[in-house]
Amino acid sequence: MLTPDITIIHIIFISISMACGFAAIYYWVKIYYETKKGSIAWLLLALTSIFLITSAIFPSIAISSQDTDITEMIFLFLGFWSVVYIGIFAAAGFLMFQAFRTIPREKLGDYLIEGMVFTKSLQSEEDIDNIAEVEQISTLFNRSTLIEYTPKARYEDSVIEICLRLYGEMVNTVLVSTQPRTAMYKEKIGDLMDIGAMKFIEISSTSKQVTNEDGIIKLPTDELDKFFELTSKLPKGCAVIFEPISQLLLTASDKDIYEFMSEMVERFATNELLLVGMINKSAHDEQTVSRIEGLFLNLAEEEGTKIRLIKGGKEEYIRFYVGEKFFMDQNVQVKLV
Repeated sequence: MLTPDITIIHIIFISISMACGFAAIYYWVKIYYETKKGSIAWLLLALTSIFLITSAIFPSIAISSQDTDITEMIFLFLGFWSVVYIGIFAAAGFLMFQAFRTIPREKLGDYLIEGMVFTKSLQSEEDIDNIAEVEQISTLFNRSTLIEYTPKARYEDSVIEICLRLYGEMVNTVLVSTQPRTAMYKEKIGDLMDIGAMKFIEISSTSKQVTNEDGIIKLPTDELDKFFELTSKLPKGCAVIFEPISQLLLTASDKDIYEFMSEMVERFATNELLLVGMINKSAHDEQTVSRIEGLFLNLAEEEGTKIRLIKGGKEEYIRFYVGEKFFMDQNVQVKLV
């Protein structure tokens, strides 16, 4: 039995613990709702506070109780809920850890405060309300797809967002590009490479042989045939974003590049790989563009802040957010929540 003085002190400690615990629950729940229910991590921390309160109350009941059965039941209860709530706390930690590994550094603070919710400015709601948005990249690009863009388009935004959304759908991705865009992509989404969700292949005009530098595989332009060796063991369902079609067409023979693209489309279809190509439509004559278009089952075009599927299925749109926030601040904005 506890002495009267110890009992009073113990009651004071429990009272303080309960007050702080309820305050913690209140503030974490308020944070959860203030961020428009964006980050579940805050709610998980609120649930953890409940366990902290019970861990302060139940031991005192167990000590003061004279019934052995009640004491054993209380300790068993504490053991069980300690597993539950420590697991919840670990889940909150995992969400934070994933943020550090996958969210661009310049947006990490916004994410930790608010999570990830896409919002639209009032100014753009009436352009947008009538457009059906495809939430999943894999829904739009369920077959080989060629995306056409113009010199005015910041198509790098689209590439970045496609990669991030594919990662969100747990699709392994290979991004093929050239300098200086390879360096920019690595800066923005290199974390996906670090965690093994993505690989970079750079087609290089300066490299003399296939090398691996800082995780980026460099493939000489005059050894394009080795590209098929590099991609021969990609798992079924993997996505390959082939960005430098226009650059290859402008620096090599149209015939050679067409044959290379034709073989790539055929091999990837056989191996059930998702192929997304990108081409600057205005940089080539109509006949060249038409031949490349004929290799792909789907045809899409970039229109400002969205990509529109125009051949191969019903007309669908996918609206981009991440690229907008990386480089521009136009009507459609991304709020990391």
